[in-house]
Amino acid sequence: HYVLGFSSNIVQKNEDSLSYNTLSFDKFNTLYKDIYNTTLDPNWLGWFVGFAEGDGYLGVNEGRPIFVLTQKESKILYEIRDILKFGYVKEFEGFHRFIVREQSSVFLLFHLFNGNLHLIPRIEQLIVWSKQWNSNIKNKDNLLKAITSPIKLSLNNSWFSGFVDAEGCFNVYVAKNNKSVILRFIVDQKEGLSLFNDLKNILSYGSIYARKNNNFRYAVTNLNSLSIIINYFNQFVLRTKKQWAFDKWIVIYHCVLNKEHKSPEGIEKIKKLSQLINKDNDK
Repeated sequence: HYVLGFSSNIVQKNEDSLSYNTLSFDKFNTLYKDIYNTTLDPNWLGWFVGFAEGDGYLGVNEGRPIFVLTQKESKILYEIRDILKFGYVKEFEGFHRFIVREQSSVFLLFHLFNGNLHLIPRIEQLIVWSKQWNSNIKNKDNLLKAITSPIKLSLNNSWFSGFVDAEGCFNVYVAKNNKSVILRFIVDQKEGLSLFNDLKNILSYGSIYARKNNNFRYAVTNLNSLSIIINYFNQFVLRTKKQWAFDKWIVIYHCVLNKEHKSPEGIEKIKKLSQLINKDNDK
């Protein structure tokens, strides 16, 4: 495959111990441009890495690294395929998968993920990728070296928007007596405790719940913290149908800020919007 011809000093980060707090796609785009004669938008790439860490799987199939991204929403997977210009989408009953088997494309994905991952389980999968790759190739100048230090969560890049497209939701609770409205921003992730601790520190509020099978949930209802979330997603947009839910959720947020829920007309408006949002979350 053509990309295997790159010299190792272009494609490798050899320092395991380096700690990175910013996303970097320079090496990926260098490799990508040589094949496709273009580069990809760093904001989109950051979103994709976050989305992949949420719903993706870096596995091995028949002795070769493979990437699989599973989603109920097929539209976003076709968009990913069209932007990356590689991989394919396969339909299953009730869900779809974006799959990358071609090893030259896996090679590109390795350098997209390497040094940009936030979650230890994904880094562990990347390490397995690199070991499998290295056992398969004859040219030892092209050995892959996985960076094992996770990136620290930041709201200054698009990673979190992709992660929320995969694992987050916007929820509204209207009390039965119509006296109060609670807006919630929720994110779930297996082995997500470290990430959620970082998120709680950034937002200053929120609760982390341990669930079954080492799954964790972060939820926040504080309006000041929600304003930070809103500002973030206004800058780094969601790309799945969750953007639709977010738009309606913002309307309710402003209704609550303006005390519109204190009037019968306002609470009815909020209830109708909340039913749409919560129903969409269940799909």
